[in-house]
Amino acid sequence: MKPRVAVIHPRLAYGGSETGAMWTLEALKRDYEVTLVSGGAVDLERLNSYYGTNHRRGEFKIHEMRMPLWLDRTAKFAGLRGALFTRECRRLTAGFDVITAHYNPIDLGVPLIQFVADFSFAPGFQRTLDPGTTQYWQWWYGDSTLRRVYLSVCDRLAPQRPENWKQNITVANSRWTAGLLEKNFGIITTRVQFPPVPGRFPAIPWNLKEDGFVCLGRMVPEKGLDEVIRLLHQVRRHNFKIHLHILGRLDASPSARQIWQLASRHSDWVHCEGLVTGQAKRELMARHRYGINGCRREAFGIAVAELVKAGCITFVPNGGGQTEIVGHPALTFTDENDAVTKIESVLASRGLQENLHRHLAGRAQELSTEKFIRTARELVSEFLRKKQRLAEINPERPRVAFAAL
Repeated sequence: MKPRVAVIHPRLAYGGSETGAMWTLEALKRDYEVTLVSGGAVDLERLNSYYGTNHRRGEFKIHEMRMPLWLDRTAKFAGLRGALFTRECRRLTAGFDVITAHYNPIDLGVPLIQFVADFSFAPGFQRTLDPGTTQYWQWWYGDSTLRRVYLSVCDRLAPQRPENWKQNITVANSRWTAGLLEKNFGIITTRVQFPPVPGRFPAIPWNLKEDGFVCLGRMVPEKGLDEVIRLLHQVRRHNFKIHLHILGRLDASPSARQIWQLASRHSDWVHCEGLVTGQAKRELMARHRYGINGCRREAFGIAVAELVKAGCITFVPNGGGQTEIVGHPALTFTDENDAVTKIESVLASRGLQENLHRHLAGRAQELSTEKFIRTARELVSEFLRKKQRLAEINPERPRVAFAAL
């Protein structure tokens, strides 16, 4: 009988954590009895298109948790959704030999493998990393009485014991994430594994690529899209005729309207493309020479990884895990002036462009789906071996003993 594995995620939408869940399914579905557990409906066709997988109904079981109707239709209230999701998952634990969780540290009362994507599980700490997250929603996301009551309700629905997070097998998406997990939460990372970047990108010769930039990101303050437009405007003022494509979902939020208005003032060279997916997205990235990210601290930065995989020379702020993706001082900047200087140095030097392009081609190997699949398989195999050894040592299987093996 095949071991039973649950792959759990609170809401399968568009993002880096979902990439890990979808490709863990790809890694395990042939050798294990796998169940995908999701908070809400699972649209495999849409998910396959976005994440580059090829899942079909019947290859694994799907457990869709029914959320209240209003909660199922919004990306907000993640804390409440997560609490309801956790309560349901705790009911299901007895049915699985291994659980892989793909969003935050989670306490289900049994040992599991947790892939940590960001620090949204610690709102106060997250605000120190990304102050811009509360710029337009201070009344809700700020440290207010209303917010504290809401989080208290979430905690009562599904109390989390942080000491139990430490007993899980933890996989961080960058060394930066791993360092903060240990320093601030006492969680020791078992392995650092970049999320995979799926899909084949067209191989376009450098001399045929457009002399422009691509930026991927939701139109929210922490993504720094306004800063990207301003600093590239400075570059253009120095007679570099570049342009910019922004790929990200457009909505009616105040931050999206502000970015749209700024882009409209520079409509001769800034193009807001909205949400672009699949092959159209890969072709647009591959046609351009450069990429840029504006978020000051990304725990990983799946957008940066996609740009690098597409063959773009990509510039990032000097903060978070994104610096590990590009891995070169010429591609990291500390502020707007530093960014302008470094970008202009690259634009003016064909030799530097060739060197950086070769360097990033090597970095792209770390982002392959094949490497992620190997890691997922190794983690599950090792988990099962540890679980068996623990059962032999102590049939009671106290949780604290698991992480020590």
